[in-house]
Amino acid sequence: MTTAVVLVICFGIFAVRLATRSHPAPYTEESAPVTDTTRIFRNSFGVPHVVAPTEADLFFAQGYVHAQDRLWQMDVARRVGRGRLAEVVGREAIDIDVFMRAIDMAGIARQQMKNASKTTRSILDAYTRGVNTYIRENKDRLPFEFDALEYGPTPWMPEDCLIVGRVLAFELSLAFWTDLSYAQISAQRGRAAVRNYIPVGPGAPYVLDTTASKGPVPSASDSTAARATAAMAPIIEGLTRRIDAVRNKLGMTGSSVGSNCWAVRTDSASILANDPHLSVGLPPKWYQIHLSSPTFNVIGMSVPGMPLVFSGRNDDLAWGFSNVMVDDVDYFLERIDSTNGNYYIASNGRRTKFKYRRDTIHIKDQSDSLIDLRFTTRSAVISDVHLMREPSKLFDMPRQRATTLLTTSCLTYRWTASTPSDEILAMYKINKAKNFPAVVDAVGTWHAPALNVSVAARSGLVGTVLAGVIPQRGNADPHLLAPGWDAASDWKGLTHLRTLGTMVNPARGFVSSANNRTWPKAEPFIGTLYEPSSRAERINDQLRLYEDYTVRDAQVMQMDIVSPYAKQTLAMLLPILKRGQSRYGTMEREALKILARWDGTQSPVDPGASIYAALLERLIWNTFEDELGQQLYYDYTFVGSIPLRRMQELLNEPQHVLFDDSRTSQREDLAWIAIRSYIEAVRATATTFQSEQPQQWLYGTLHTVTFPHRFGNHPLMRPVMNQGPFEIGGSSTTINNTEWRIYAPYDTRVAASMRVISDMHDTVQYSVVPGGVSGEPLNAHYSDQLQLWLKGGYVRLPVAAAPDVSFRLYHVFVPSS
Repeated sequence: MTTAVVLVICFGIFAVRLATRSHPAPYTEESAPVTDTTRIFRNSFGVPHVVAPTEADLFFAQGYVHAQDRLWQMDVARRVGRGRLAEVVGREAIDIDVFMRAIDMAGIARQQMKNASKTTRSILDAYTRGVNTYIRENKDRLPFEFDALEYGPTPWMPEDCLIVGRVLAFELSLAFWTDLSYAQISAQRGRAAVRNYIPVGPGAPYVLDTTASKGPVPSASDSTAARATAAMAPIIEGLTRRIDAVRNKLGMTGSSVGSNCWAVRTDSASILANDPHLSVGLPPKWYQIHLSSPTFNVIGMSVPGMPLVFSGRNDDLAWGFSNVMVDDVDYFLERIDSTNGNYYIASNGRRTKFKYRRDTIHIKDQSDSLIDLRFTTRSAVISDVHLMREPSKLFDMPRQRATTLLTTSCLTYRWTASTPSDEILAMYKINKAKNFPAVVDAVGTWHAPALNVSVAARSGLVGTVLAGVIPQRGNADPHLLAPGWDAASDWKGLTHLRTLGTMVNPARGFVSSANNRTWPKAEPFIGTLYEPSSRAERINDQLRLYEDYTVRDAQVMQMDIVSPYAKQTLAMLLPILKRGQSRYGTMEREALKILARWDGTQSPVDPGASIYAALLERLIWNTFEDELGQQLYYDYTFVGSIPLRRMQELLNEPQHVLFDDSRTSQREDLAWIAIRSYIEAVRATATTFQSEQPQQWLYGTLHTVTFPHRFGNHPLMRPVMNQGPFEIGGSSTTINNTEWRIYAPYDTRVAASMRVISDMHDTVQYSVVPGGVSGEPLNAHYSDQLQLWLKGGYVRLPVAAAPDVSFRLYHVFVPSS
């Protein structure tokens, strides 16, 4: 054996040991700041069951196991929220840091801590002690990412837990993006034209199935704000690029940030099923855990970096959630004093001085960078954080900055998540709740993200209550920039969503939510960000079929890949496409036969699903791109639910102006656009598959999912860090949500980030994550649940407070002397 081979082998052994040194070892005992002996058991999937004598010891141990399995993931989340990524990854993260310093999640967390209840403080302190005990006792056994980036974790702080929660709220807040897209459309095509691009529906089904009323009413507009919006177009576009860069850097690459959740009454009790949809990646966003003490027995999904269980069950009830899709952000145009740029015109009409804050961005291997942030009484000047001064860093081509615009106007914002709240207290009360009224009471301190919280009780009750707040808006259009100098346009306060009422034990026997519209009433205004009603329709239709619902039925439903949206869309398009057969060749006619036979099941082995997906992509492009242009089209379609819902509405208006190709002299309509899109779709799909035989165009070949690690972009690390690609079915309009970007098909960007099913008559809970418990790529539990997730399998977890024989003792904490 040559010396070179020996060195390679030795290096490989060293690398494996380095990358696996933080793996938990069976039966480790150590002294710790606990009141009495606290034990951590794990099953064959590494899922921990913590048994502690007190709740404080319980949350201490939760912090410890979170750090043991996901410390680097936790550290990245808090660094993102604090705007401190550049310290460890270098200049590439400066944009993120500057943006996050302006959003000021650290300041929000400090304010939350000041107003936090005694219970919240106690929980966060215990959890923080657990995280820091792990960091302190394992400085030489940290996850490999710390060594790779040559840094170590700083002590965890209670505020870090709150920052992690606000980062999640930011990911679920789509209005940060859509309002800027609409503002760009207003600047380009005029304020009145924006209504062509905002969907009005969907209609039923509703989360709160109340009496129908009129649809959303357009808000008033301000002509001065409209003119200023047009003048601000380059700055708005720059801010849009910044938010896009931030979301991409953070792995927030999809827009269908929602969930499915339903609770069903059964003969013996009730069943709850929950599967939130978030951007795909490794390690998973969720962490399975079982927490048991004499006063607490809860099992389910937790968020690394936060205590308690987010979706799960106790001995009396189960709970899950979905995104309400609230429009929780508004941007405001601020008028700068023309005589002195240090002043602006406040909403009271007075000339008011900006407040300035100098901040320091520490950059790895480089000198620090000083930034100056301006603030009004409303917020930081968010338009200051784009890179119009160095546009080549954000744009594919150089763009010239219009310097005069920065001296006449600027943008601020309001976000519901900036307001003081106590989500930790709310979640604690839910974890301890024994009945539905206790859950309704618990959500009173919850502000963001806004959630539909559904409950299934052992008594057989099922119910839904909304958690979160919405703005009490003034007279400005909530989709567009509001005039900051007009007091009538500003927010007047907040309305808690639980005041809208609850849904309890409906006659149909179930409650459900799938990011569909909350209720049919126009007031109060909740938003227009809802997902197409397709998933909600399919869930409700399926639930009506069962007489005695079981866990197995719920498991099958969570993997369902039938799209009512696709069936409804094709029902309107197929007659048009059949009329165009004189323009088709043999391949187009054969593809049309397949499409006509297709039943809307987006299976990996179905060519009809491929043809439909390509047709939909071309139809949306040909309808919207000619008016918007390529870049604004990308911005508009980033939140996929917007063009999907608008497209479905436009199919009922075949002569709508958007079907007219603005680049031609004649007037086109839906029929012209549909046939053109179909021909393009068939030919593009043939090119992709390198085959003119449509029956060979299997959807799974086209539509795949890859789970990337943050280090997975490196070609040498990709095979170890990333998992996939895997063929997968579904789309954003199926219960098994597998969203791709409309403007960049067909790789999956969003999928079920976990699945959990709780039968309140059963002694086990069923759950699965797309990965595993561990965040370490060479750990056996890094991806050991992934194949289960892909194939509809689950990990069976007992709910009893005492671990059964499937669990093995891993860690014992004894009180420090």
